[in-house]
Amino acid sequence: MSLAIWIVLGACAIAVCTDIAVRRIPNVLTALLAIAALAIHFKEGWASLAITVAIMIGVTLLGFIAFSFGWLGGGDVKLLAAGAATLGAGDTLAFLFYTAIGGGLLAILFALVTGRFSLVMASVSKILRPLVYKGTVAVAPSKPIMLPYAIAIAFGASAVALSHTTAPYLRLPL
Repeated sequence: MSLAIWIVLGACAIAVCTDIAVRRIPNVLTALLAIAALAIHFKEGWASLAITVAIMIGVTLLGFIAFSFGWLGGGDVKLLAAGAATLGAGDTLAFLFYTAIGGGLLAILFALVTGRFSLVMASVSKILRPLVYKGTVAVAPSKPIMLPYAIAIAFGASAVALSHTTAPYLRLPL
């Protein structure tokens, strides 16, 4: 595995611990990961550095949209952007895809553990119903669950790491 993958896995491990403990991802951690991304790709040349900056900006902008809807926290957005930039262009889409899968699994697990699975499924059906039946309005739960999304981000990083080692079938044909 590359140094970039090891760095992202290490940052995710720390982020998971802090996110579970205090529901925060330290700014210092995400800043150091972003600096590592720039340093790693600067060694590869200006073109690689420009792509890294573009990835960081693009993922941050997408993350701002998710943040504005309350789907992700600010630390999650910064960790995703810095992690994607560190992994580089070849692994960014796979990282985001596997992170989304991890987030879905995490949400289902939390809904089951907290006894809110039926409420969540009812909300999902209200959200999807307008696609089939016009005039239905989705209602957000009165007390949303704040997920430690660093777990999902670590899931995405782990899937990328496995795709480079023992599970090459996880490599996405992009």
